[in-house]
Amino acid sequence: MRPRPGTQAPRVLVAGAGGALLHALRTHGPHTELTVLTTRPFRGMPHRARCALVTPGAAWAASLPPADHVVIQLGALRRAREAVFWRPSRAELLPLATAVRAQGARTLELLLADGSALSAAERRRLHALAFDRVDVQGPAAAFAPPAGSWPERLAAWMMATLIATMRQVVAARHPRARPPVPRR
Repeated sequence: MRPRPGTQAPRVLVAGAGGALLHALRTHGPHTELTVLTTRPFRGMPHRARCALVTPGAAWAASLPPADHVVIQLGALRRAREAVFWRPSRAELLPLATAVRAQGARTLELLLADGSALSAAERRRLHALAFDRVDVQGPAAAFAPPAGSWPERLAAWMMATLIATMRQVVAARHPRARPPVPRR
């Protein structure tokens, strides 16, 4: 996410992402803060990132730091070493989106790694939260289980990264117009 000229770089909050996606977020574009939600203290946070400990149970909303842009990944396969990253469930999506919007988040990026789509009710509720922008992305080649020899896997990863980057560049240059809000 690139800031408009003359504006401050956004504070980014990440829920459910680790590994390669976290690396991509960390290295993509300017941001004043990159905060990753974790389930326990984590000393090995990458450079230019920090963690926020999520309280388990129903009190997790109080653990959320303020952010301008929020990235939520649902349904990604995890390695054992990524267990430290908080992984919201599908049932927590709408309460999480509501909580971050209440704290001032303007944009939401939702990554559905498990291949599922948002239901019409979920889309309506997200729209009702009045984010400036909501991007929903389904599974990409980068989320597919690795197959083939290591050169094939490397090539597939590089192509998926290139395609994802180009989509982000195009989206940043041509922002979608928000539909008009009906007046009462």
